[in-house]
Amino acid sequence: MTDIAVTDPDDEDALYERIRLLLFSADLPVQRLQADIDDIGRFTAPDVRLPHLRLVEAMPALTPAAEAIVRAVIRAYGKALFGRGSANSGLRALIKAGPVRFGQTALMLGPDAPMPERARPLVDEFNRIFERHPRTGFAQARRELAAIGLPYGHSTNSQARRA
Repeated sequence: MTDIAVTDPDDEDALYERIRLLLFSADLPVQRLQADIDDIGRFTAPDVRLPHLRLVEAMPALTPAAEAIVRAVIRAYGKALFGRGSANSGLRALIKAGPVRFGQTALMLGPDAPMPERARPLVDEFNRIFERHPRTGFAQARRELAAIGLPYGHSTNSQARRA
């Protein structure tokens, strides 16, 4: 990942703002960002016209977990997110689902799911993000699965799980 990773904080901030604008302006239901923006209802209430425009005008902060996920993706892929490769496909998926749901989906794939090897450290970072931000409910769900003896995909290293 280090070959294209973002190291300049100004570049990271610029890419972050660009992705937020894409998240807010995408012609997709605004409700998909419920886990990413506190009080999303202020943009989706029945009396609100043009919720996408309201989002772009307000440019609300992302929740801490959503921001951490977006920044982790930026640090991993940098400007390649806006190219033509698999990084761009990942960015499109993040925009369609919203950052928190995107991160949750990545964790649910499990350690044996086919994915580029360079994506595995990013999935590990998503796991740490959800542990630091329990409001997402994901860390609690994993603990409950473990409590009843079900695997919950905490480790994305399949070799470690087989050992």
